[in-house]
Amino acid sequence: MTSPISDKPDFNAIEQQVCRLAAEQLGLRYEEVLPTSRLVEDLNCDSLEMVELMMSIEETFGITLPDQSPDPVYKAVFTRRPFRMHDFVELILLRWGTGTAERPNWTSPPYTPADPVVAGFTQLGGRLSDDRSQDEPLFESLGSNASGYACYRRRTDGMQCAMIPEANVAIGSSEADAPVDETPQHPVKLSPFLIDVEPISTTAYARFLNSIAHVNDDMLHDWFVLDATDHRHEHVVLESTDDGWRPKVGTEHWPMILVSWYGANAYALWANRRDWRDYKDDDSLLPSEAQWEYGARGPMSQRYPWGDSEPDANTAVFGLHRRGATYALDELPLVPVHANLGLSPFGLRHMAGNVWNWCRDWYDPKFYSDDRASGLDAVNDQSTGIRSERGGSWVGPAVLIRSSFRRGRMPAARGRCLGFRCVSRVEDIT
Repeated sequence: MTSPISDKPDFNAIEQQVCRLAAEQLGLRYEEVLPTSRLVEDLNCDSLEMVELMMSIEETFGITLPDQSPDPVYKAVFTRRPFRMHDFVELILLRWGTGTAERPNWTSPPYTPADPVVAGFTQLGGRLSDDRSQDEPLFESLGSNASGYACYRRRTDGMQCAMIPEANVAIGSSEADAPVDETPQHPVKLSPFLIDVEPISTTAYARFLNSIAHVNDDMLHDWFVLDATDHRHEHVVLESTDDGWRPKVGTEHWPMILVSWYGANAYALWANRRDWRDYKDDDSLLPSEAQWEYGARGPMSQRYPWGDSEPDANTAVFGLHRRGATYALDELPLVPVHANLGLSPFGLRHMAGNVWNWCRDWYDPKFYSDDRASGLDAVNDQSTGIRSERGGSWVGPAVLIRSSFRRGRMPAARGRCLGFRCVSRVEDIT
């Protein structure tokens, strides 16, 4: 760790320097980044760029911005929505004098990625109107999966879904150094539910777009189409052709990325034969945080889906972003949705790493202290302006892919390491 800087500059000096750093990282002119600029809505900053910006801030000011912090004040500032450039100044002043941490994992890989073992790819492309599946029951039984749990095929998109049985589960962390938003660990009774065995792919998302009625431009921008000024256009994974939407070549088995909570919810409603036009409603068919966490680690309160051992190349995709690295589309270190990584006790893939997954809940760092958190099928339906996400991704370190790790983003946000999967209701089986 480098020595901390002793002389603390004033608020305005820090603010100006932070704006300069953000302009450099985001490829903007200095005058385009204001102290009041919103990081997500105005500057289109996602997790990948946030990592770069935080590292620059650490080096410039001689501080450490931890991946997680038990300090509720620090967490409250960092999860503020909307997060504006001047909010960084509060973080910097809170962390002043901590020194810059050595981060070898940001300069050299924590492991050497290997070609993963993949299962069969079952998600469908084309158009739903091209087949007769809508006239049949929504689900087809596939018997039991390799983990011994009932498995079904959803006819709208070909997704395999695992039946998660009713259970009384412990949600959150009991570890002494757990972040405050993971505590207290508390009981939740979950009714049985179906959950997708893997994230939704670009192929399946194109099928959704090609199968619904005409969608206006405002809806598409709500879901995944980027503003003309957004610097991430080269990483958009879908393209519109005369024959409809399709994945760009080489991304057909990737998770759908750069998709907002609204775009994820619209798909989940459509896949479950609900009205996708209700995509802004709270009655979502994305997993709740409790459903996600139980689906990830199963009946045992273990740190990761596979147990308590730390992740490596054989268990998950994480920590692959290197400081200063840039990527062409085909260089993004995503792995196919049907790769057997991040495997949970229920046979679910990528319940740790690869891409974050949107959840149904509104994120509230204090929710676990609320009696509602221990209710039947608990979900936070009181708006905070931030939707929850779980699972970690290829970008961040191992600590973020723990099964109990929580964080959130504004529902309009989208990222190159953020996707989703759906849940379905048991009553729809018959």
